[in-house]
Amino acid sequence: MNQSIKEIPKIELHCHLDGSVSKHLIRQLAQEQGVYLNEDRLTVQEDCESLASYLKCFDEVLKVLQTADSLKRAIVDVAQQAYEDNVKYIEIRFAPLLHMEQGMTLLDVLKAVEAGVNIVQDTLHMKVNLLICAMRQHAASVNKQLFDDVSVYNSEKICGIDFAGPEVGFPPYEIQNTIQYGLEKGMNLTLHAGECGCIHNVLESIKIGAKRIGHGVAANLDEAILNEVKAKDVLLEICPKSNLQTKAIETLSQINIPYLLKNDIPFIINTDNRMVTQTSLNEEYTLLLKHQLINKKQIKYINKRAVQYAFLTEAEKRQVLQSMS
Repeated sequence: MNQSIKEIPKIELHCHLDGSVSKHLIRQLAQEQGVYLNEDRLTVQEDCESLASYLKCFDEVLKVLQTADSLKRAIVDVAQQAYEDNVKYIEIRFAPLLHMEQGMTLLDVLKAVEAGVNIVQDTLHMKVNLLICAMRQHAASVNKQLFDDVSVYNSEKICGIDFAGPEVGFPPYEIQNTIQYGLEKGMNLTLHAGECGCIHNVLESIKIGAKRIGHGVAANLDEAILNEVKAKDVLLEICPKSNLQTKAIETLSQINIPYLLKNDIPFIINTDNRMVTQTSLNEEYTLLLKHQLINKKQIKYINKRAVQYAFLTEAEKRQVLQSMS
């Protein structure tokens, strides 16, 4: 029987909370909170010229994600979207310091998102973990304090860290000291790199200690760097539609998926920002199928393989793989 895209069990490792909350929930939260939203600014525009332009969408949605209730519901909302994509495991990443504009403490934020995760795991047949995003543009002292506080909170639901925000102006070597600080606390690291045409950022991120690279597409046509990705056993978290919108790539072919598959270079397909990009994981795979860049057998393979790069214990990985059988 020829399986549909939806029927294929999947995992997702690169999904931003604030960029993925559904418009339905955003409207509902805005109405409840008495917040005015310019809905035209919630999703990426056709004339988007760069990552910097793309990131402006987040200013609008963050207006309604400043309470414990809204964060808890946002986690549930995003997980439900992933559940519709037949995702068995998802890591949802968020930047706690961006949700404190109305008086919540960091502890309040962490407890709220964790409460959302608990609801999901009690109601849906999927596993959810959280990634903490430090912001590249924040001072090192601010991000180090964030890592200190997250370590003290010591949640089993928080599985790693990331650095998000503008890549141009804040390359890996500029934030290396802060990255190392997080690594020394025993945190798993995935790092946005190569989203702005900066090939060397991918290599630098690997040298610093990233176990996964968020996007990385700037290096996908560079055989030497891809050899290094494979040699260091680093997974690329690829987000096709988002990369087209931010102009990280001009065409889907630049992701170089056939080469990645042929050379068994680890990668997984993700949504990045479901609402901002107006996508789902099923839509991402459908797009790749339509352009004959991947087939359904390969989709099954890369998803099962990517479990080995998830920030899970070995026992948890076996459980996720079992759920994908």
